[in-house]
Amino acid sequence: MTMQFRKGDLRGMIVVSAEAWAKSDRAASANRMRIDHLSMASRRVVARLEAEGDAPKPGWFCLRVITGCEKAVEKVLSAADVESLVVMTNERRVWKRGRSCIIASRPVIKGYVLVRCCPVPAAMMGLLQVDDVIDIVGGAIRPYRADADSISRFKMMAAEGKYDPGTVKEHSFELKEKVRVTDGPFASFPAIIVAIDDEKALVSVEVDIFGRPTPVHMHLDQIEKI
Repeated sequence: MTMQFRKGDLRGMIVVSAEAWAKSDRAASANRMRIDHLSMASRRVVARLEAEGDAPKPGWFCLRVITGCEKAVEKVLSAADVESLVVMTNERRVWKRGRSCIIASRPVIKGYVLVRCCPVPAAMMGLLQVDDVIDIVGGAIRPYRADADSISRFKMMAAEGKYDPGTVKEHSFELKEKVRVTDGPFASFPAIIVAIDDEKALVSVEVDIFGRPTPVHMHLDQIEKI
């Protein structure tokens, strides 16, 4: 026999089954836990852990997200006071077939969001629970820590327009060629080219991060021959 509860006053009673009540309670509990975990990656907690000196040092870590959802994830993290970054190209005006048009800014590296936090288990769990986040590069237990200086240079070069449409030079890269990443969070890592988009000056590679192939879509100017 299904137990039922009544909510509201006598004029507008709603009959709720015990199963639905429990499901709602579990969802609310899971949401509270998710918020608590994500708060462990917040600027406030990072500052506290850094001052205490008991936790691992903060650094930049890479979230792999659904392509096209980079800014949405960044917005959620920002609302939770988590320091995050999606490096973008600059909006650019170009002429095509005698007409002026605007090329909107886009992520320089598609499918990734950078996060600065302390790599404690609760923070990693909170980041993985954010909608549209697929995983953490390197794994949640031992996440890959990007070089802070490389991130700073990456931001500066993007602001200066290095990755803007129409700025790439001719290249001689070939499919399945082994190359080295020169810019961004994966700088200095070897990679294999899996696709080249000459029209958009983009390249898809598999970056070898500690023996694990990681798919990355980036600008052609971010790789070099070995």
